[in-house]
Amino acid sequence: MQLDDVGEAIMVNDRVQLADAEAELRARINRSWMRSGVTMVDPSTAYIDASVELESDVRLLPNTILEGRTVVGAGSVIGPDVRMTDAVVGERTAVSYTVARECDIGDECEIGPFAYIRPGTRLANGVKVGTYVEVKNSEIGAGTKVPHLSYVGDADIGADSNLGASTITANYDGKQKNRTTIGDGVHTGVHTSLVAPVEVGDGAETGAGSVVTNDVSPGRLVKGVPARDARSAREDED
Repeated sequence: MQLDDVGEAIMVNDRVQLADAEAELRARINRSWMRSGVTMVDPSTAYIDASVELESDVRLLPNTILEGRTVVGAGSVIGPDVRMTDAVVGERTAVSYTVARECDIGDECEIGPFAYIRPGTRLANGVKVGTYVEVKNSEIGAGTKVPHLSYVGDADIGADSNLGASTITANYDGKQKNRTTIGDGVHTGVHTSLVAPVEVGDGAETGAGSVVTNDVSPGRLVKGVPARDARSAREDED
């Protein structure tokens, strides 16, 4: 039998030969993408499924795994130490030390390090999801920042908001999941707990350590456990 490609005759009779065949296939996929304008700093540590789509000028840093129907937009930097499955990433986005599954990430976002983006998450353009942040089944508006140590689950967050360190959405009441709605331009203090279902209006703020169990009107500041309108609390003290 005459073959133009000797690789087609690789035998696979045990796990060693299977690994050899996989390594050859992976090397071919990586070479194809690099010839199409994708940069791989260390191709030997880049694992790209055949179903993945990469646009020009994508840069893959060491220990990057892209699986399933993942799509990465032009100019984005993925890695190091990233695993993405069925994720869509926009243009000029940076993702590092992150696990992301079944999610949409917009243009010019900054994800990680050590972030976990779970299924059902949609991040608009310019979103920051920082260190030790987990996001699940949530929509986050343009320019909003969740910088560190937070859990955002079953939430809708508007644009240009900032969640202080260790802000969480308490989305499970013991029987069912509930949603949290946060408006535009909201600022939460550190260690804020938002007990769903709850809505925080545009431009509202929470004090450090607040436990928010009731809706917050736009532009208001609440604080305390449970959180109350700061002006009303002062009036009660007087």
